[in-house]
Amino acid sequence: MNEDNSNNDWNIHVKYWGTSGSISSPLKPSCVTQKVIDSICTLIKGGHLKDIDPSNLESSVAKMVHDHLPFSSKSTFGGNTSCVEINTDDCLIVIDCGTGIMNFGNSLELKWSAIQKDERKGLILFSHMHYDHLFGLPMCQSFYDANNSFDLYGSEKVAANLIEFFGQNSDMANSLYPPILSKIKAIKKITPFEENSPLVIGATTITHFALNHPGGANAYKIECKGKSYVYASDHEQLTETDTGLANFAKNADAIYMDGQYLLSEYLGHSGIGSGLPTKRIGWGHSPMEWCLLTAFAANAKSLHLGHRDPNRSDIETENILAYLKGHAVELSKSNQQNCPEILFPHEELDFFI
Repeated sequence: MNEDNSNNDWNIHVKYWGTSGSISSPLKPSCVTQKVIDSICTLIKGGHLKDIDPSNLESSVAKMVHDHLPFSSKSTFGGNTSCVEINTDDCLIVIDCGTGIMNFGNSLELKWSAIQKDERKGLILFSHMHYDHLFGLPMCQSFYDANNSFDLYGSEKVAANLIEFFGQNSDMANSLYPPILSKIKAIKKITPFEENSPLVIGATTITHFALNHPGGANAYKIECKGKSYVYASDHEQLTETDTGLANFAKNADAIYMDGQYLLSEYLGHSGIGSGLPTKRIGWGHSPMEWCLLTAFAANAKSLHLGHRDPNRSDIETENILAYLKGHAVELSKSNQQNCPEILFPHEELDFFI
């Protein structure tokens, strides 16, 4: 279970295309400039510029950046909203169609350009219909190619809403988009999940679990050859440890959870970024510390915290990660339990299980 696929030894390949919450939040030009300034200052202070080899300039600079700069200086976690690509030997699965799906579609078109029509198939799973998980759908180029084939799945409510949405008969669809939804030819079928009935494709099994979120939402578990990945975004735990979700995700190799707030922010004791303290109870999202407790209860090997607050900077996210890792070590000692790996997945991250 890692980010390196050098041995091709995996059963589930997860790729993140959007992990920001609520609204897309691209880097401002001033933030990009500040990253450049911070990076140069760090390299000068560390005396690393002497490592540059003028005869091999690009590779020596790339190595210097890789070895000596923190992630928050040399890159970004990204500002696109929820979209996760999952591949097994049996199928391609995409969870949610936030703004990240545009980059997914561009990547997929390159991969599928040399593939036969009958092999260009995929599943789209919707956790729910809130705008940040839906808005990117008409921007995905792969959906306009009739040679591609995608089946959409969600709850009965989600499926009914999608059917109306694609018919563009609703006031909402006509208000939000030009008349393009009828031109999306690759989406062949919209199907509601049946209660207590998993979707089985070869050795891959997909199950769902109801989450606590305004309007409802679903978690998904993808299992293949003894490995499992759980996507459980947009969920407000009613207790510090959610035993129901923990049981659903029991022994998962990785669980993706909603990490929008710290506990102090959730309770209204502190603000996010420059914002005023605001109590966020009832907003449909869980504090990260509670997500960690649920991951421990599930005995998950890895906890991926996404749906980041759009006001959260890269460096703040990096600092929170350090805090959570320290907190996890303390919990591990007190519980006498293995500590899950913790990460904030960034856009374009590949994770192999």
